[in-house]
Amino acid sequence: MFKFSFAILCFFVLTMPINAQVTDRKLEVGGFFTSITLDDFQERVLPGFASGDSTVNGIGGRVTYNLNENFAIDGEGSFFPSAHFSNEESGQKMQGFVGVRAGVRNKWVGAFAKARPGVMWFGEFSSRGSCRSTSFGSICGVSHEKDFAMDLGGVVEFYPAERAIVRVDVGNTLIRYPERNLGTSITPIILDGGFKSNFQVSLGFAWRF
Repeated sequence: MFKFSFAILCFFVLTMPINAQVTDRKLEVGGFFTSITLDDFQERVLPGFASGDSTVNGIGGRVTYNLNENFAIDGEGSFFPSAHFSNEESGQKMQGFVGVRAGVRNKWVGAFAKARPGVMWFGEFSSRGSCRSTSFGSICGVSHEKDFAMDLGGVVEFYPAERAIVRVDVGNTLIRYPERNLGTSITPIILDGGFKSNFQVSLGFAWRF
């Protein structure tokens, strides 16, 4: 259904007048609000005790350089705080992606596909931190994780003014988790590695320079 709707939008865009502003002003800078649903992430946070998805919200910044009307280099960074935007998941998270965006546009709207490799950073896995004994008791640290990620999806842009852009991103963020062997040698807990699909949506505003 998403692919069909995207194809219809592209056809509509192609039949309308071209936006000449891209040839004059190639750089776009903006910010956005984003939300990602991390598939089966509860098990990775509290293995053996919890299960289910985790939805976290964050903010970010984006820079786009238009090579021409149809192709652009697209880069962004996102930050997901641990105690704001209704986030209940422990630990902060960050994303970074740089890749290609390709599609069609006219004076009022644009439709694009994107493919951007990058990284997803997870903070404060308390269940994996090492502990040491002191005269005041045990002190336990936390573990962090940086995983390869790939942002695949679609972008729809609206141009309400000559240099203003309202952008909506919808896609699948693939995250490659490493295999983890936790627990004791008697009762080990093994977290499978590999790619996980995670639905992500963003809404943002940009200005063309």
